Amino acid sequence: MSLYFDEKEAVETLRERGYRVVKVELPNTASSIKDLLDYFYARRLFYNPERTFPPSRNFEQDRKYLSVLVRKRENMGLSRKNAIRECTVLIDTLFRFEEHLKLSEPVMSPRALDVGFILNRVCAIANDEIGEAGEAETERYIDAINEVYGRKFAERDAEIATASRKRILERLNVQREGNTEGRTERN
Repeated sequence: MSLYFDEKEAVETLRERGYRVVKVELPNTASSIKDLLDYFYARRLFYNPERTFPPSRNFEQDRKYLSVLVRKRENMGLSRKNAIRECTVLIDTLFRFEEHLKLSEPVMSPRALDVGFILNRVCAIANDEIGEAGEAETERYIDAINEVYGRKFAERDAEIATASRKRILERLNVQREGNTEGRTERN
């Protein structure tokens, strides 16, 4: 089933309903590192329009990070064209699921994809190994378990500490009594 619509009419309808429509020119398929870099900046702007980014971009450095990423994909046996296509998917996934990655800083450059655990997580999300809803549900479940067990372990640790403190105080009292009895016998 195909769905056909008039773009102008759809944009007007969305604006009437209170949506802000931003049109960003994205390359259909990136065919070079420059296109891939443009795609990265376009996705960054599309997914984070309210975030203020630095006015200057470090094209040279960002191009190097993307070149390394494409080369890594090529070393895995992909053609250059397919490696670049896969990188566009990774970039899109990075921004779509940025909040689930729980990064300490917002994604500002392609350098984020150079970090191993971020790239592994993005690949897992892109391969549908981790679902957005499933991951959020799992995190809530783990938090609930940690809360329950945290309380139980805290109570258990408090009981153990109280018992240990009680034994130490009893030993000290026994020693004090032994020392005071010895002194009274001498006097």
